[in-house]
Amino acid sequence: MEFRILEGSNNEQVDLRVVTVGGDYHHYNGPLEEKSLSELLQPITDASHTRDRKRSPPDSACLPGTRKEVVKWIVIWVSSSVLLRRQHILWLYGYAGCGKSAIAQEVSERVQSGGRLLATFFFFRGAGDRSKIARLPNTLASHMAISLPETAPFIEAAVKAEPGLLLVDSCFSLGARLQRPHLIIIDGLDECDDKEGVQEFITATLKFFDQNPSLPLRILITSRVEQHIHSHLVTSGGVRLKDLGDHCTRRDIQKFMSTVFDAETKANLVIQAHIRQNGSWPGKVDSDRLVDHIGGSFIFASTLFKFIFQGTGSPNEKLTPLDRFPLALNIDPGLDGLYSQTLARSAHLPYFTDIISTLALIAKPLPISGIAELLDIQASAVAHVLVDLQAIVQVPGTDDAPVTFYHTSLRDFLTTETAMHFTSDNMKKVIQLEREKVELLPGDDMPQGLHNLAVTLKSLYDYDGVTSTIEEAISMHREALGLRPHPHPDRHHPLNGLGSALDSLFEHSQRVADIEEAVSMLREALSLCPRSHPYRHYPLDSLGHALCSLFQDSQRVADIEEAISMLREALSLRPHPHPDCHYSLGGLGVALNSLFESSRRVADIEEAVSMHREALSPCPHPHPYRHKSLNNLGSALKSRFQYSRHVADIEEAISMHREALSLHPHPHPYRHYSMGHLGNALDSLFEHSQCVADIEEAISMHCEALSLRPRPHPYRHFSLDGIGDAVKSLVEHSRRVASLGSRGDESQLPADLDEAITLTRELLAEHYLEGHKKHDMALDKLESLLQLRFEVTGNQGDLDDVETLKGQRENESIVSDA
Repeated sequence: MEFRILEGSNNEQVDLRVVTVGGDYHHYNGPLEEKSLSELLQPITDASHTRDRKRSPPDSACLPGTRKEVVKWIVIWVSSSVLLRRQHILWLYGYAGCGKSAIAQEVSERVQSGGRLLATFFFFRGAGDRSKIARLPNTLASHMAISLPETAPFIEAAVKAEPGLLLVDSCFSLGARLQRPHLIIIDGLDECDDKEGVQEFITATLKFFDQNPSLPLRILITSRVEQHIHSHLVTSGGVRLKDLGDHCTRRDIQKFMSTVFDAETKANLVIQAHIRQNGSWPGKVDSDRLVDHIGGSFIFASTLFKFIFQGTGSPNEKLTPLDRFPLALNIDPGLDGLYSQTLARSAHLPYFTDIISTLALIAKPLPISGIAELLDIQASAVAHVLVDLQAIVQVPGTDDAPVTFYHTSLRDFLTTETAMHFTSDNMKKVIQLEREKVELLPGDDMPQGLHNLAVTLKSLYDYDGVTSTIEEAISMHREALGLRPHPHPDRHHPLNGLGSALDSLFEHSQRVADIEEAVSMLREALSLCPRSHPYRHYPLDSLGHALCSLFQDSQRVADIEEAISMLREALSLRPHPHPDCHYSLGGLGVALNSLFESSRRVADIEEAVSMHREALSPCPHPHPYRHKSLNNLGSALKSRFQYSRHVADIEEAISMHREALSLHPHPHPYRHYSMGHLGNALDSLFEHSQCVADIEEAISMHCEALSLRPRPHPYRHFSLDGIGDAVKSLVEHSRRVASLGSRGDESQLPADLDEAITLTRELLAEHYLEGHKKHDMALDKLESLLQLRFEVTGNQGDLDDVETLKGQRENESIVSDA
């Protein structure tokens, strides 16, 4: 899609010559002369600042007296002469909930009152056309014709002269849509799903202003910091950058709180009676606590205030605002904590997972009746689930108005790997919804639909380890790849997905062919993303991870060194404060840790620890990936302890793993990761402390992790290995000191050994088969465990089994030499 912005313009006048738009929404039957300009352009009617914000979120606005400083600064920037300040674009960026949309709304109204507003467009993810870029230019052109009526005849004439410009394959252009404009506001650009279209739009806009530096036009863009936006805007001298996080003042939150509480108090007899008897409410101490608890997030403040004064929305709720105020102080800071606690209110109800999954996955909001029809359930069942979620979900008063989220961060939360606490059955229901979506998709959208289905299948595989699941994910990626043959510009997407899925399969299959194909796919993906490509960091990260996996099998230093090179370049493309910086830091740290296991160079493990510490810093609680950074840092500290023998290292490692485990309460699908890591760290601590309590806790962690990794879970072998090692360490310790320590009596040892021997036999029979790099190590372990059981019980059969294993090893050695 080629972008031509304001083509043919100069510094004094915009030539109204080209009007085009991508999209498949225009079907003209009959003479164009009979159509109005609005019929020709077909603008999105609910995307401007004048929309009904209750029906078309975001429902954001600045309260009187708040955000005055930053709004004033923006209005002055808009009014300033472009001859003095040639930065035509202002990028207002910040985290979710800091008030970007509210400020865009306030600036729209202020500038419109001064007669300088040209057009506005508020993107919103999951809202159909408002989450796509295709109809942005037509909508802006329509707004411009209203704001500057003298442009309407030129726009209409251009469309009627070249009607083909409105068809699907037309290039995207804002040419001929601007005549002496002042300000365009584009809010929530990160919520547009068409990332490449966004990049082309930014690139073309910057090029236009380079060619027309004196044109009296400014564009305000608001968004979160995302790679495809960040990489294009920060490198241009024509863009003014403004971090809204620097303007979320405590005074604004206090003003917001005062306004809301004053209004609610005037309407609430219970609060008024309380104040007459007890004085002001809330008191200064409690008010300060609430402001501190909110931090700088206006969306969090708004939702907390809604909870305090409206509660859950349930007609059976008996609590008053006085009762709910202290409860609000206990809600975890940040939206993830609020979302978790709010969703928990309805989690026990029938169809909860189906309804919430539908809200998260559907491309366009549905009314209650539509959700009920899709799921083949009663509308009353949908309403029953949603009634207690009104603090975070906008539930309409009728069954035919759409159900929407107050903030799109809820959709992000629902689709992160940590949020839903899915069971296998729940995941399968989500997969079925994805399958049904794929069947309904038009051809152009099929590759993305297949990709989404494959990603969900991968999540299920991580949970239950069924090989057929990851194989189906791989099949979906292969099908998507077939739909994007060379030289399709998006071919790198299915290549990257296929390579990553093959890498995951290799972790279970240990088939060299799987990881070699993964590396091959990812090398091709990287070749299609040259250094200037906005998505180059994705295949760099994936290839780095796959080469790490290959190194675990090959032990070729060249593989891990290339992996580190890939991951260093990926990190250079995601510098702080890029939101995905922690991914690259963590990946590089893991690779350096792997290199240390081979090189034993102190510098490698020191840098690995440093990378993981840096990766942890941008992931404060309740960041959804904090657990990964905690476990990675713990593992690196454990590795450093192996050479340093500094107890502080292993104690800190255990502390990291305990915190990660606390973030995965039962029945979280990834709890087994943290349990396994903690068990390994406690095993290492026991080597130093010789404290029986340490090794007993290690055994407990490994056993619980094993229970969460039933056959054929891809990580079951780690738990089998861990239990064998830990039991062996405990029995050897007990034999050495000729006592049972905290165990109390020797009768427990045979049972421990029985279980460890059974599990180690499973390890050899199903995982570390002959030819596996860990086969000999597992044979050694089984021999040791059998020998120990013989020494404890005197069972001659164990000694016979030891001799059999030695003979097996000799035969395998002869075959190997031959």
